[in-house]
Amino acid sequence: MDQVDRVDPDRGDEGDGGTHWGEAVTTATTTPRPGDLAVSPGVGILRGPLVGSEESTPLEEDEPEGIVPPSPLWAMKDRRHVQWHLLPSHERHERVRDCIGAGDWAIYVVDDGRHHVMLGRRVGRVAGECEYSLVGRATRDHYDALRADPTDLAGAFDGATELTLCGVAEEESILSSNVFDVDRYDDVAAIPAAYRPGAPYVELTEALEIAVD
Repeated sequence: MDQVDRVDPDRGDEGDGGTHWGEAVTTATTTPRPGDLAVSPGVGILRGPLVGSEESTPLEEDEPEGIVPPSPLWAMKDRRHVQWHLLPSHERHERVRDCIGAGDWAIYVVDDGRHHVMLGRRVGRVAGECEYSLVGRATRDHYDALRADPTDLAGAFDGATELTLCGVAEEESILSSNVFDVDRYDDVAAIPAAYRPGAPYVELTEALEIAVD
């Protein structure tokens, strides 16, 4: 059965029995915890992995719902425009963790601000090295339409923007917060058929060639 979790945005950083949702912290005065964004004095928030201290954060951290697998979850979190956990509690929008469909048709969804979501699907992996996921940004109306009629997910990424094939590296047998772009697409027609919804998950023997600078 498909699952959806829309979390009360007013519960604060330590809702759900003490879960730490992460925040922006100044490294000069505070040691980051898993899920935090480190802020360097005079520089501001640096775009990059959501990590605590100098160690990579396991992707399962601070995701008590367990709905979205690590690779698409971290790729979507890294590529979304609005980081929910950095907003003041009174400004937080509806937090979304969802899976529409199953198996090779599974489309994962996380929030990206009040009016958008990030979509993701697992494409394949090189065992022990990295896993690849296709991600894109869509409107909440598009998400609501998918949820209302999940019988045909072939067009799940139709109309989505910022379509990207992302790799998430494995480090010491865990999926880490090391996310990198493999390829970017102007529209759905440019996405190889092997990466689109419904295509089988691929066990690769070698890493995909990076096609972006």
